[in-house]
Amino acid sequence: MNIHEKLRQPESRKLEFKREIPAKLTDLMKTIAAFANGAGGELIIGVSDKDRTITGVSDPLMLEERIANAVHDSIEPMISPYISVLNVQGKELLIIRILPGSSKPCFIKSMGLEKGVYIRIGSTNRIASPQICEELRRQSLGIAFETEMDITKSADDLDADSIADFFHHIGHKAPKRESLVKWSLLKKNNGDYFPTVAGLVLFGSDIPDYDFAGIRITRFMGNTMSNIGETREYSVPILPKTEDICRHTAFFLRKESYLEGIRRLERTIIPFYAVREVIVNAVVHRDYGMRGSGIKINIFDNRMEVVSPGILHGNLDIADLGTGLSECRNRIIVRIFRKSGMMEELGTGIVRIYELFAQKSLPTPQFFEQGQFFKAVLHQEKA
Repeated sequence: MNIHEKLRQPESRKLEFKREIPAKLTDLMKTIAAFANGAGGELIIGVSDKDRTITGVSDPLMLEERIANAVHDSIEPMISPYISVLNVQGKELLIIRILPGSSKPCFIKSMGLEKGVYIRIGSTNRIASPQICEELRRQSLGIAFETEMDITKSADDLDADSIADFFHHIGHKAPKRESLVKWSLLKKNNGDYFPTVAGLVLFGSDIPDYDFAGIRITRFMGNTMSNIGETREYSVPILPKTEDICRHTAFFLRKESYLEGIRRLERTIIPFYAVREVIVNAVVHRDYGMRGSGIKINIFDNRMEVVSPGILHGNLDIADLGTGLSECRNRIIVRIFRKSGMMEELGTGIVRIYELFAQKSLPTPQFFEQGQFFKAVLHQEKA
């Protein structure tokens, strides 16, 4: 994307404009640290953030040195911004490119680790919660929350029937505990076996303190949340319940008639493939470290919405959806869903959803981040 295309873009998780460098650089450092704690980003100085008027900067080389020194003195662990000067319409712009930090969380030294970690929420900087700070540490270590063992649970907290059904489906015998270790559903510690978060989410018995991994379907009457019609909740184990969750969601959606030979049949206006894809994506890609929230499937007269905890993982941006690019937060859960036949190759589902909606002349599906949540919106009324 060239500079002229960027100037037409709204500010986002990875892009910010500033007319000039402020006298105090603290806010600028917060943005740079937030970019480093996320997917990286670009700060363009010398452009109005309101109307994109190019104002330019004076003495860009002096500013470059000032910013580089401030980053070195203000942010820890150390990050190295790429700073360049670009001439546009006869005016000098300062371009600051930040790569994702290799040692997260990055924080403002003067504010300390507890209060100085910033993340990017949309186009704003927010102080990271302790849970998000922990997730950033896991990212740096290459450790996913799903792999952590829960020492408050035992192997008996996994539902044996659900596990046997899955292994039978993929052509395996009912597994012994050592096999479950190989699949990362159990971990062995000092001779004892403990389930992993992935194991409990996928195959856990009905465990009250894993309600955060559940799914709630709500049918609202009308197009707002003011009038609740019916609600249904699903708890772990999630894998054997996913098909039922998809079918129950489809039950609440609007239908259309079509002919197959001489028979008149009924199907959802929203292609069922899309319904299933966004629900499965929510289950396999959500952030299970956010224990305060579950997945919500909200159905209105004109649309359905799937809201899941956690923004896009890694270096992915909203603009990457539908391009075939993908990154994986929960590799164990993804692997098991793919083996079960409920999930295709990573990166292909959104492309297919766009195609199906275009074929039916339905409004283009919407995918966006809202705070620390990801939302998919599928419309069931033609524009």
